[in-house]
Amino acid sequence: MASGGASPYPPLAELRQRAVALFKAGQRREALDACRRALTQAPQQPDMLALAGVVATELGQVEEGVAFYERAIACKPDAAELHYNLGNALRRLARNEEAVAAYRRAASYRPDLVPAYNNLGSALQALERWDEAADAFRHALALAPGAAELHRNLGIVLESAGRRQEAIDCYRRALALAPDAGTYRNLATALLEEGKARPTVETCDAWLRAVALRPELGAVEALSLKAVALDELGDRAGAQRLIDMDRFLRVIEVKAPPPGYDSLKAFNAALTEQLMSDPSLAIPTTRDPHYNGPKFRTTGELFEQPTGAMAALEGLIRREVDGYLATVARRDPSHPYLANPPAQWKAIAQATVLDNLGALAPHVHYSGYVSGVYYVQIPDAIGAAADGQAGWLEVGRLPQRFHRIGKPEIRAFKPRDSVMILFPSYFYHNTVPFESAVPRISIAFDATPLPTA
Repeated sequence: MASGGASPYPPLAELRQRAVALFKAGQRREALDACRRALTQAPQQPDMLALAGVVATELGQVEEGVAFYERAIACKPDAAELHYNLGNALRRLARNEEAVAAYRRAASYRPDLVPAYNNLGSALQALERWDEAADAFRHALALAPGAAELHRNLGIVLESAGRRQEAIDCYRRALALAPDAGTYRNLATALLEEGKARPTVETCDAWLRAVALRPELGAVEALSLKAVALDELGDRAGAQRLIDMDRFLRVIEVKAPPPGYDSLKAFNAALTEQLMSDPSLAIPTTRDPHYNGPKFRTTGELFEQPTGAMAALEGLIRREVDGYLATVARRDPSHPYLANPPAQWKAIAQATVLDNLGALAPHVHYSGYVSGVYYVQIPDAIGAAADGQAGWLEVGRLPQRFHRIGKPEIRAFKPRDSVMILFPSYFYHNTVPFESAVPRISIAFDATPLPTA
């Protein structure tokens, strides 16, 4: 019997070629459409199903990506790469138990597939199955003993399992293979938590030499850890030179609103409205490094394409940080923080909304050079005499995990609407819990150095 008409689709071979070409050209949505059309004609093509899984996952359509991978595996069950890619997609959905099974299958079909063991270790780490994670990383290291990342990953899970000295040994091996700011951070922090202040200072000095104090690599954190270690050793003057609050802390009273706003009150109200309707405002997951309890909400990056009040705030921050760099943080080769101030920088920012009893634990900012906060909405209850310093910003208080033999200086600042506070990104800072029916809204920002040509 004759067909009812010509096929609405190009030939299958042409669709395959088109899908691959579009994918290589970075046209992900068009590539996925070509994959779907090819699969309409030949639904059991494992290569097309695999490509569709990759493209859908990269587009953020991860559930669909998982479905494509599962269909591909049904057609070709012994393809290790399909199981590996399925595991990666499942991890993006936090389905770590299923990801573990997928990575184990991948490794069973390709016992030399190092990434399968590495990602298996990461999935087991997410499940807090430390010993199994360590075994996975050790298996990967048996295949790739020169991979610094694997030594670091093994160190992280050993430290989580309470085997800190073994972790320290792993971090040292990783650094011997490939100096890296993240691994220096792991090693210095582990040594400090172990109460080994002198080796901490030595590690921080090596870190600073290795990266020549390039803030875009996160090297400024070496200064915070070194200051803590110096204080532990009784070298208060050395610590104070690094954490010199009189020299480096600036509290700025914003006196006038940006152009287009009648008053600072109107400007802050516009900021509040924009922030509270931001679709990214949410409580981070418990595994997110930004998680600080159920009363802490934060947004995504605010200055990617700022509009309205947010664009005006970015301009205000740029003006004040430029002034800080021109006066407070002028180049001084004798001081490790001031030896290489950034010639160019960009502002990045996130809003913080603290609800009743909310707080922010002591932390530093890894990627910044100058950090700061602008206060948008401060409840009247904060700073009331009966509440002492509830809701205030503290600078200098250390995380509980450090030994605290020394006595670092701590300063507290009462937040007020339209006040901006600037400080080096390596200064530890936190907020004190408070009680109020009105949220405390602030915008934390960093001046992040840009690479020089």
